[in-house]
Amino acid sequence: MLIVLVALAVVFSLAGEMAYGYFADRYEVNWVRPELAEHAAIVRAARGRLRPKTSFESERQMNETFKVASDRAC
Repeated sequence: MLIVLVALAVVFSLAGEMAYGYFADRYEVNWVRPELAEHAAIVRAARGRLRPKTSFESERQMNETFKVASDRAC
């Protein structure tokens, strides 16, 4: 019986966390600064459409930046 009660507590806890996350995203707190609320909306809209750069792409971009900067110094 104790195992069943613990299992139910875990299930209800997870369901509560998911419901809280859903309602927190849906009804944002109105005292948040508008810039932060706008940023959160942009992040939510872009979720799934953006992919992180691979280390190769990131390194190549930095190499190009350093090359331009070193060419200016000469």
